[in-house]
Amino acid sequence: MIKLTGIALLTLLACSPSFASDREAEQVKALLDAGRFDEAYDLALIYIDDLEGDPVFDFQYGVAAIDSGNISEGIFALERVTFLEPDNPLVSLELARAYYLLAQFDKSKQMFEAVLLRNPPNNARIRIVKYLNLIDQQDQYPTTEVKGYVELWRGYDGNINAGPESQTNIVTLSNDALGRGDLFSRVNLGSSLEHHYAAGRMLDISLRGNFRGYDDETEQNYSTLSAGAGHSWTNQQNRYRIGADLQHFRRDGERYRDLFGINASWTHMLNKQSQLRLYSGVSRLEFADTSWKDGIQYYLGANYLLSGRGRWRPLWFAGMYMGQETPDTAGILADAQVDRFFWGANFGVQLALTEAVTLTPAVTYQSSDYKGDDWLYGVQRQDDFILFNLNLEWAVEKNWTVLAGYSVTDADSNIELYEYDRQQTMLGLRFSFE
Repeated sequence: MIKLTGIALLTLLACSPSFASDREAEQVKALLDAGRFDEAYDLALIYIDDLEGDPVFDFQYGVAAIDSGNISEGIFALERVTFLEPDNPLVSLELARAYYLLAQFDKSKQMFEAVLLRNPPNNARIRIVKYLNLIDQQDQYPTTEVKGYVELWRGYDGNINAGPESQTNIVTLSNDALGRGDLFSRVNLGSSLEHHYAAGRMLDISLRGNFRGYDDETEQNYSTLSAGAGHSWTNQQNRYRIGADLQHFRRDGERYRDLFGINASWTHMLNKQSQLRLYSGVSRLEFADTSWKDGIQYYLGANYLLSGRGRWRPLWFAGMYMGQETPDTAGILADAQVDRFFWGANFGVQLALTEAVTLTPAVTYQSSDYKGDDWLYGVQRQDDFILFNLNLEWAVEKNWTVLAGYSVTDADSNIELYEYDRQQTMLGLRFSFE
């Protein structure tokens, strides 16, 4: 995609009439000329209460808004200028570029072609033709993309069964029930298909598999097979998706749990550096041998992404979520170990240490409050879960990535049976294809 800023387009139409700008608009323009788009936009916001409606200021403000990622805001400003100066080619060109960035290709094409009819300079004509070619490519539907990956891991799990480290006070545990560690091998694989059947419209299907086998404690081997499908559509700076998920979990070669869920999400691009995502869903859980655990889980959450500047180009992310899990049938066991309200939060950052190496530390916290009294301990269970992850990725070749991971889990509870610590260390290799 062409990345052509407003200032570049202005210089291409140097032969067109120029604005006689006041001091504030000149200050905004100076920052745009220097490529400091976010600063230009922030400065324009300082003056907007006094100068909004003035075509000289609105033009520079609109360009700054577009180049800083606030495209809809920039369009509103430029449309005010168009109302006063409908034949100004600079404004038409900027509006055409803004509509292109919002994937409103019909409007963009119409305005680019209108500028061409005014016989702009050759360099402007070349750029406009490139945009028009890109727009024509957008109309070539349907298109389908297939991607996939395979990961091989080797690691050590310090507590494979999430058990207590030592004997509890009320219950005497067998050695198998206490926390124990083992080496493991792991295979992750997945593929996805994205079918773009129209501009801003897409169907997606994904398949994933996760297989873990322990060297000695083979009864703890498990596998997860997952499938998902969804439909998404975009509208200016918003992306919407509805989907469904299936998951089949096996332990020691036997069916353990199945899941079916439906979900929806809304992603909004706040600006070029940040986005907000809201999501919700409901899942049906069915267990093979413990039907009293069967139930429905509801959840709602939000994520925020912020792309930072400077060294290591940090990508910050944070989120919060909450939910309710309700058993199909109330009972002593189900009320105490299934029926719960939970909430959690996560925070982390992705750091580009080099062009090929990224490091991602992240922390996740979750709290769960159960409805019924535990039949043995006589209290309502309350759990607090903290997980720290540290992941490293090193892209050694186009399709090959070396992986490393370390995690620490601290699970606290008012019932001693559910307290445990766990550490995992892993080293892996990923092959990606598309």
